[in-house]
Amino acid sequence: MRRLKLRLLNIRVLGLSLLLMVAVVVGVTELEAQSKRSKTTKKSTGPSATQLRQLELKEQKAKEEFLRQQVDLAKEYESAGLLEKAKALLQTVQRVEPKVPGLKEKLDELEESILSENPNEIELDVSKGWGDPLARVEKGKRFRIQAEGSYRFSVEGEIDANGFANSDPIREMAKDVPTGALMAVIIPITDKGKPGKPGTPITVGESKEITPSESGLLFLAINAPQGHKSSGKLDIKLSGYVTTASGN
Repeated sequence: MRRLKLRLLNIRVLGLSLLLMVAVVVGVTELEAQSKRSKTTKKSTGPSATQLRQLELKEQKAKEEFLRQQVDLAKEYESAGLLEKAKALLQTVQRVEPKVPGLKEKLDELEESILSENPNEIELDVSKGWGDPLARVEKGKRFRIQAEGSYRFSVEGEIDANGFANSDPIREMAKDVPTGALMAVIIPITDKGKPGKPGTPITVGESKEITPSESGLLFLAINAPQGHKSSGKLDIKLSGYVTTASGN
């Protein structure tokens, strides 16, 4: 009996020892986890206010240096007569810092200079309809049309209550263009070098700046019904991004 009691006592002591060891291991593990969390928290702490200010000053300095270089290079391009290059650089400056004093005015000045380049004067006979192409234009490249003079608008024949036909702007009158007004149309050139489908006629009047949605040939005419007897000539001036109809 004494031996049995002794064995039970030893078992209890062993059990307590095991529980104590488990508690110690769990405690150590929890302390290590807390230590790691503490280190992680320290690592994720952002820069101090002083460090942040120093970084912001470096950023501002780099930005100012970049803008200065862009402006200086734009001046050199302008002096060399490469106005489009100068314009592109200043547009970059505008995207980075829109409030640079005098920037918008300089861009407007360059745009006006570009639109005044490559002047080409043409006499347009209004009796010939669309006639031959007057110039070649490029997608996204703006050009200007100016017209001076007057002509005799003459229409003979009868029409019904529907007025002049306008379902086909190439052969008939164009919608949304005032009667008798000078108008333009651009016919794109396909990859095979053949004319594509004509674009929508654009009202020109005395002056118009156009940015083509695609490259092609430029045609001008007055908006008059088929079979009109109009006569006279208008003095046309093309400038900006235009080249001869042949592309030379």
